[in-house]
Amino acid sequence: MHLCDVVFPQNLPPLTYSVPEKLRPSVKAGMMVLAPLRGKIKKGMVLRHYPSGSGTFKGRLNEIVEIVMPAYSPAMTELLDWSTDYYITNQGTMLKSMPFKEILKAVRKPRHRPPAAFEFDPPIPSEEETDFINEISALVRKGVYRTFLYHAPGDEHETAFVLRLLQGIRSALILTPEVMDAELLYSLLQGLPNGNRVCTYHGEMKRTERYDSIEGIYAGRYDIVVGTRPVVFAPLFSPSVIIVTKEHNTAYKQEQSPRYHGRDVAVMRGFIEKIPVVLTSVSPAVESCYNSFNNKYILLRQRNRGTGPAVSLIQLRKAKTVAPFLSLRLLNSLKAAINKTDPPAGAMVVIQRRGYSMLKCDDCEEIEMCVECQTPLVVHKGEGLICHLCGYSKEIPQSCSRCGSFKLSHFGAGTERIEEELKKHLGINVVRQDSDISRKLKTGSQEPETVNRSAKPVKTSSEEALLPDSTARHIVVGTLKARRVPKKSLDIIAFLNPDLLLNLPEVRAPEKLVQEIYSLKGLLSDKGRLLLQTEIPWHPVYKYLRNWDYMGFIKDELKVRKENTMPPYTKLATLCIYTNDDTFTTDRISNTVRKSCGRIEAIGPVRITPKIKGYSSCFQVILRCAKSVKKVIEDAGMTLRIDVDPVLF
Repeated sequence: MHLCDVVFPQNLPPLTYSVPEKLRPSVKAGMMVLAPLRGKIKKGMVLRHYPSGSGTFKGRLNEIVEIVMPAYSPAMTELLDWSTDYYITNQGTMLKSMPFKEILKAVRKPRHRPPAAFEFDPPIPSEEETDFINEISALVRKGVYRTFLYHAPGDEHETAFVLRLLQGIRSALILTPEVMDAELLYSLLQGLPNGNRVCTYHGEMKRTERYDSIEGIYAGRYDIVVGTRPVVFAPLFSPSVIIVTKEHNTAYKQEQSPRYHGRDVAVMRGFIEKIPVVLTSVSPAVESCYNSFNNKYILLRQRNRGTGPAVSLIQLRKAKTVAPFLSLRLLNSLKAAINKTDPPAGAMVVIQRRGYSMLKCDDCEEIEMCVECQTPLVVHKGEGLICHLCGYSKEIPQSCSRCGSFKLSHFGAGTERIEEELKKHLGINVVRQDSDISRKLKTGSQEPETVNRSAKPVKTSSEEALLPDSTARHIVVGTLKARRVPKKSLDIIAFLNPDLLLNLPEVRAPEKLVQEIYSLKGLLSDKGRLLLQTEIPWHPVYKYLRNWDYMGFIKDELKVRKENTMPPYTKLATLCIYTNDDTFTTDRISNTVRKSCGRIEAIGPVRITPKIKGYSSCFQVILRCAKSVKKVIEDAGMTLRIDVDPVLF
């Protein structure tokens, strides 16, 4: 008897089937087959095939019905096995997150996605950049695995480097963190000699468009695939190179199961396929820099990188303020910038909080809190009080929920309040960009008055409708995630509360702040200025930002991580343990975890708000190892969610 293990795109481990005599010569790992599952014939993928051996199975096994087509190469089935083992999930869940599902059901009229129009003026390559590309291209021709880390001087250099590298490349996978990044590269790649052989793949495409991309890869119409995180699993047989742009971006980490990291899977795929992997970023991740310092990656970095825009610190404790988070010095700087007429100036004000403000009692000084997760509620005009963590909402109360006082006042500020204050003090057009505005655009709600109606929307993203008119004086107010502003279009950027990011109880907080500041750098004009308001100007992070010394920051950050035994000097896994049994306490969970883990260090447990509906309690534990604890916790009647190499810890 000949057997094969078949994995289906469901939350199931591989299932074993027998192979009929007539199909034995054809069955191989990576083949898509038809096989019975729960009384129906389903499409799955052969993970492995082998002789049964003597006496291994007793009884009758179901047979595979038919071989449909090659779905993945043997190298990809090896990658599937590695990803499943490393991220502690099952093969079915991993397969479900891959583009495999796009070919399970054909569409009547596949539709090729036309590229959007983007303007791009590539910088002149330096001699060093040309040498970098030649070095990578030589390994591409030889079919040799190495991982390169290109530390780009700016966003435009990163994009140009990728475009030049792909000239003459037969086939490639290009990963981008966001849809707009994918659309930009897809558009620019159309200008290559083999531009008609480029396709894109991401979640905002229609199913007919995604099907065209995946089916076109199988049919041989497309050799270069550009897209978001799932592209790392694209069924491209024998790619020449894998490129991961903006490799530091946490969007590469999937939040839901399977919680894989696209960048790390890309490096492993390159290792298995024996091809070069190129990571690019203006602000590379600490882990990637660490790997380059230890010669695991080859660091590509120009010696003469130029200087960045001027950075000024405003000390909030010494500055006079006209409104929460708005110092008089900052307001005067904005006035001076926007009063420039030739060409019209643009400015952006960043504040990391949506909504209007929090609500505080003047008598007992308590802030209105969420009854579900005990985090501060935020006032949203026209919507009431909203919890940004769990989504709980209620009407704005007339009296304090704790002491009953009627003396309630607004405390702090968010994008709505800053928009209001800037209009009052400056008297010019203010365009608000945050997820609240984006949600209203996407759901077809009435267009907010802060949206510039004269701006031409771009089909690829509703947020592009927020673009200000470049011919008028304007200020953009928004959060870091929601900004949609053309490159080099601003004369001044003011970050009102960077300390909020810096003081988050996360190991990666300084790294994230620096990376966000570097992302703002590309929006400033050549003579632009960056203003940072802070109450802790002595913090080392601000010293490195003023000098645009990224590698200096990384080396300092690595020292801190090493002293605290944190990644990249150790491996972590976050366990979220869910239960409806009220008898489980932190002490009981702690004893269960430590019993199964032995001497492995555990941080926690701490009780957190359940993110899965139907559970009354959730406990979070951070471990140096997770595999040994999985079975013990599940045997105790609790549901376990594991995040290996978490981006938040």
